[in-house]
Amino acid sequence: MTVTSEDLEAFAPLQWVAPYLKSPNWVIRHRDRGSARDEDADRFCRDTMRAHNGIQRWLEMYEQPAPGNKLTLSISLCQFGPGFYGYPGIAHGGALLTLMDEALAGIMVANETIEHGVEFGRKVGIDWKKLLDEGKSPLEALESRLVTAKLDVKFLKPVLCPGLVGIQVEILEDKGHKMKIRGIMKNEKGTPLLQVDGLWVKLSGAAKL
Repeated sequence: MTVTSEDLEAFAPLQWVAPYLKSPNWVIRHRDRGSARDEDADRFCRDTMRAHNGIQRWLEMYEQPAPGNKLTLSISLCQFGPGFYGYPGIAHGGALLTLMDEALAGIMVANETIEHGVEFGRKVGIDWKKLLDEGKSPLEALESRLVTAKLDVKFLKPVLCPGLVGIQVEILEDKGHKMKIRGIMKNEKGTPLLQVDGLWVKLSGAAKL
């Protein structure tokens, strides 16, 4: 799905993001993991998070790297409605952590798609349905994939709901078999609201992390 002028205008109040939205060097896409509507893969983020006036807009963006280089910085943008209510007027912490986890995953997806020369957000060398149809267990299908192993969370300020936020993501360490990634959720003025330091590890066997 093509990013529209309405999408960009919706995130214009995020003052710290404005220079990136206007830059021709930044790639901007709807958050997408390449799954079809009839697939179970990504169903929670693709369908459930958007239901009941939850997520209304969800974009991912990064600066196009020089040939042969990897991304170390990306930004996720999200607009959500009252479907995210925890306390009245405040977004639910669990819903926000899903956004953070997906933002951290987004920079890895972007690096994979750049490396394989396919469009950002499309499938990269894995067909979940085919693997499961062949009798593979979910853990076997995930072998050699990076998955979330740990999230250290700091809730810094309440996140207003309905809300508009940006998540700045930075790769702190990349050793191939494991990665340390930091995400900071910010409001319109760039004030940090939530910080997550994540550890991602590559599954090397069907039964262990």
